[in-house]
Amino acid sequence: MLFNAPDLNADDSAVLEEINRLRLDLRHNLAPTHRWFGTLARQHRARAVRGSNSIEGIDVSEEKALAIEADEEELTTVDDVWLAVKGYSDAMTYARVLGGDPGRTLDMSTLLSLHFMVQGHDLSKSPGEFRKRDVYVEEEDTGRIVYEGPDADAVPDLVAELLHDLDGTSAGVPPLVVAAMAHLNLVMIHPFRDGNGRLSRILQSAILYRERVAEAEFVSVEEYLGRNTLAYYDVLAQVGGGRWQPHRSAHAWIEFMLTAHYRQATTVQRRVEIMNHVAARADDLLERHGLPERSLPALESTLSGWRLTNARYREDAGVTATTASRDLRALCRAGILERQGQKRGSWYIPTEEHRSWLARLQSSLREKYDSSVDPYAVLRRAGHLPPAGQASIGG
Repeated sequence: MLFNAPDLNADDSAVLEEINRLRLDLRHNLAPTHRWFGTLARQHRARAVRGSNSIEGIDVSEEKALAIEADEEELTTVDDVWLAVKGYSDAMTYARVLGGDPGRTLDMSTLLSLHFMVQGHDLSKSPGEFRKRDVYVEEEDTGRIVYEGPDADAVPDLVAELLHDLDGTSAGVPPLVVAAMAHLNLVMIHPFRDGNGRLSRILQSAILYRERVAEAEFVSVEEYLGRNTLAYYDVLAQVGGGRWQPHRSAHAWIEFMLTAHYRQATTVQRRVEIMNHVAARADDLLERHGLPERSLPALESTLSGWRLTNARYREDAGVTATTASRDLRALCRAGILERQGQKRGSWYIPTEEHRSWLARLQSSLREKYDSSVDPYAVLRRAGHLPPAGQASIGG
């Protein structure tokens, strides 16, 4: 027996309807024809990878996560943290590829392979193998046992049941709910010695890809969970009740996850509008200073708040190191960028004028796209849920 998806109430349906509206807007605004689409996608993947790993105490900066996501080994130290984050990134990439192939199924072999990618940097944790012993999740500060998983002997059959259910029909169950329940069941089964949370979050995204949620890459919630780790743990504790009890209601989990999707979609809406402003500013700067058009992708990346290196410029512009250095010097002479650091470890950021412009833009759009809004609180107070950007914070 597994946790079952709860019946959705009127509030759940209203929140889900608004999420679907947000997704439809994003689908139109995230067309790959936008020049900045690839830049925003890479940035989002880096934030998701960083967020999911931070939940497990594996901390990297957004810049390091972006370097790992882009396979830029020369920009970061290859250590245990790098290997752990790179393994997660590779597993998420594989899940995205898998979800795009309608002929592939998510079977036991695939799940174990994904776990090996996530945990393969540490062979002592038995990557790709189910646990052989019972598992107890302890509170880090006190050592108090907060969750007891099912018996180790039951794990293979429980995972097989989960995968069988996922391979069957989910008629009438929204994809976001199917994916959230897959996450809940896998993390509660806790089938591995380590890496259970990370793999459960990958599985959730894999289901979104499989269910043809076109903008899944942007509305997955790893980044949100990384920023709201305590709330994430609290709802797991509330639903789990301290031990494997699949008869318990999962409604609190679904409410938490739909809120996460709503807030994440609102965040992405804000970033899309920022990128539109950034692209227009980059066009204006290049035309004003007579700079080469090949500089645009890298300039859009750094004007949106990310560091720019010679290596990343080369990748974005498709040029040699010499040409990249010449272009970067021209951008500095034009007063657009300034260099930080020395020699091979140097990077570039916008000058103060452009950093201030971005800060003002971000501040104004945070008010328009308020990602702290609790959609359920708004519904319970106002009786309806205005389109994102018009709702006020519920208390």
